[in-house]
Amino acid sequence: MPLSVLFALAACSAAVEEPDTSEESQDAISVNNLYRLVRGNVDRSRPDPANPWAQRDLALGEENRLPGEDEELASIARLVNRFQDHAKKESGAKELARAFHAKSHACTRGSLRIDPQELPEGARVGLFARAAEYPTWVRFSNGVGQRQSDKKLDMRGFAIKIMGVPGNRIVTVPGDESATTQDFLLANQDVGPASDVRHMMAFGEAMMGANDSSTILGKIDNLVQAGSFLTRDENVRIVDFLANRVLDKTKKVGSLLGDTYSTGAPNALGLEAGDTAKARAKGAFKLVVKTGVLEGSRCAPVVIEPNTKDPEFLRKDLAARFAQRTVCADVFVQMQEDPRAQPIEDVSVPWTSKLTKVGRITFEPRNLDAPAVAADRERCDDFSFRPWHTIDVHRPLGNVMRARRVALPSSANYRDAIRAEPTP
Repeated sequence: MPLSVLFALAACSAAVEEPDTSEESQDAISVNNLYRLVRGNVDRSRPDPANPWAQRDLALGEENRLPGEDEELASIARLVNRFQDHAKKESGAKELARAFHAKSHACTRGSLRIDPQELPEGARVGLFARAAEYPTWVRFSNGVGQRQSDKKLDMRGFAIKIMGVPGNRIVTVPGDESATTQDFLLANQDVGPASDVRHMMAFGEAMMGANDSSTILGKIDNLVQAGSFLTRDENVRIVDFLANRVLDKTKKVGSLLGDTYSTGAPNALGLEAGDTAKARAKGAFKLVVKTGVLEGSRCAPVVIEPNTKDPEFLRKDLAARFAQRTVCADVFVQMQEDPRAQPIEDVSVPWTSKLTKVGRITFEPRNLDAPAVAADRERCDDFSFRPWHTIDVHRPLGNVMRARRVALPSSANYRDAIRAEPTP
């Protein structure tokens, strides 16, 4: 979820049930303001012209680092800490939470079986080099940085920590050199809320600084009335993301086991010679996961409407499914085929290249509330899920991923949550 999660979704998190009180009615009006801000169809087939990282043509696997980028990313890490402080204050929590994906619904063990036979030979590197089975942790979550009702406007997360992955490590914090984990952070959107990290952070900062009002969505109203951030042409993709993507899924998807998740930002598929931190990638891919329950050999999605009367319906649905069925998640690689149509430096452009199945995660039936499973969840929730827990041939790519390299360890350190990586 990434920095691909809206830092301030909580500030615009109206309930999706029919409003029956004056406050909920005002929230509905605020959601309508989002719709009014969307000016026709938003063309996402090409990079955002307001994205400074995406203004030159790049080759397959190539990144574009801007002058002064390191200093900008360092400032972003400090801003993320401000978001954490703000979320703690807004929610009345006693402790700092994760900057993103604070509320988990389950965090449990599974088994990932990789079968790369459908991949082109040149893409069979790293995790996908050969058929293998890996013990895996998966954390199911909501998107925002505070623990709120499942009825609220939000993204959903599916964070994967694969253990025992061989390969040379990228070291971001002490201890990474001896780890064997490969992390992927996925959300139930195939694009980010904005095209680049600068616009994402600007939105989060604008929302954090907006005046409060009596309604949950008051901050959005204030911005609209002021003709401020969201009304600027350069931010039309943010408004479209909220109104036409996040809100739509919040209204329609009632189970975390009936959705499709994507890393949103890409990883490398092998590297050219040179410094592993900057060498051009030989290829790029996004990881995509489709969840469900096992029906014969098929991972079948659970298709139900949200239970808008229950603020914890996602957790309860997961518990019921896990208790009765084998839960599954089919894993796909989506490769970059055209650097313009599938840009690395603009996460607001959905990739249209085909999905190639490379494996499946399975979870045997279990009682999520049993003491041993609950203890596993507590341990797993304490893990640090970061895309830079990685082997070098799968180095994260693009400005959003480079920002995560500094922002996510900073977030974990700020809440005193730096931990040793688990072992198989």
